[in-house]
Amino acid sequence: MKSSGSTSEQSRIYNERIILRLVRQHPDISRVSIAEQTGLSAQTISVITSSLLDRQLLHVAGKVKGRRGQPSIKLSINKKGAYGLGINVDRDHISAALLDFSGACVLLIERAVSFPTEDMAKQIASDLIEEVKVTLGDDWSRVQGIGLTRPDYMDSWLETLVTDQDQLSNLDSLKNALSYWRSDAFETWLADSTGLVCFCENDAVAAATSELLLAPGVLPFDFFYLFVSTACGGSVVTNGECYFGSHGKAGSFGLIPTATGKHGKWILEALSLSSLRRFLWSNQLTWPQSDETWLDDVYIKAVARWSNEVAGEVASALAAVVALYDPEAILIGGRLPATVLTSLIGELEKEVAEQSTLPIPPIRCAQTGQTAGVLGAAVLPLYEIFAPQKNLLLLSSKDKQRNTRERP
Repeated sequence: MKSSGSTSEQSRIYNERIILRLVRQHPDISRVSIAEQTGLSAQTISVITSSLLDRQLLHVAGKVKGRRGQPSIKLSINKKGAYGLGINVDRDHISAALLDFSGACVLLIERAVSFPTEDMAKQIASDLIEEVKVTLGDDWSRVQGIGLTRPDYMDSWLETLVTDQDQLSNLDSLKNALSYWRSDAFETWLADSTGLVCFCENDAVAAATSELLLAPGVLPFDFFYLFVSTACGGSVVTNGECYFGSHGKAGSFGLIPTATGKHGKWILEALSLSSLRRFLWSNQLTWPQSDETWLDDVYIKAVARWSNEVAGEVASALAAVVALYDPEAILIGGRLPATVLTSLIGELEKEVAEQSTLPIPPIRCAQTGQTAGVLGAAVLPLYEIFAPQKNLLLLSSKDKQRNTRERP
């Protein structure tokens, strides 16, 4: 087995990112507190924080009073020090988000579509990017990169994922138009048209990454993230970082078969907005246009039935995740309405407990909510450039060389 070491420059970059994360978690922190929490020497912290101040990634928020000797400065993230731009292309929408360096959302815009073609996606993305440029003005130069999240297999499972009646009547034509998404052509176009580095991940991985960087409070170090949108996928987080496996496929929860096939052969079909839409239509119910409508008695009963059926379809797979991975928590994010997600979690807790002899970790809503996909896209540049990922310390790392991953 090959051993790997790290250079002094790698260690400096890693320590720099550790300090940035600590300041992000504890605004107005002093250098003394940074030393106490990191174990780094005062000189190392002084050199690194001075560099971060010079690069305008940090700013001085004040001075610590009440100490003897020279007052210590308080450090905070400079919100305008860097920005992350994200584009999320999904089967039913294209959206963009702009995050400042503190992780606050500066701009969030969305356009509804139905299975976007190449020309449609490029036109909408161009319009969204122009809105971002107008918003930022001269600060556009501080955008660190553009993150792209999109599903792979865009041209697959159309019989169950397509809900537009006109498209359903001509699936062959739609499938041909969607073959564009089999390649990385769109991310190449994004990079060329913006002049920015493009970071691409699937929705679930990006959403889990947004949870790691943006969620308030202390997160579990080991959790499974289940992302539900038009279809669904998963992401494994271990020791505070996303785990990809030997071929980049770890966490592909949507590609596991369902228990009976009632709502689709694969979990990505059954546990999805498409499945919920089909279920409502089969019960002569339209998709609610307001949050209040979901609280009507007829919808509460319909959602309860759908949640119960879908939980039964996926519970054995989720029990397998618990058995194989032993996560501290299972987080569910994506675009399910809040009342539906609450109902689904309740049913999953019951079904998984019945199918497992192991302790079931808490199943709860992800903190970044329904915008997790596009916020995850915007997080990607900030995470890749500023987060303290452990592979930074390795001269030879499989994570650095991992193949381009398909996006469930």
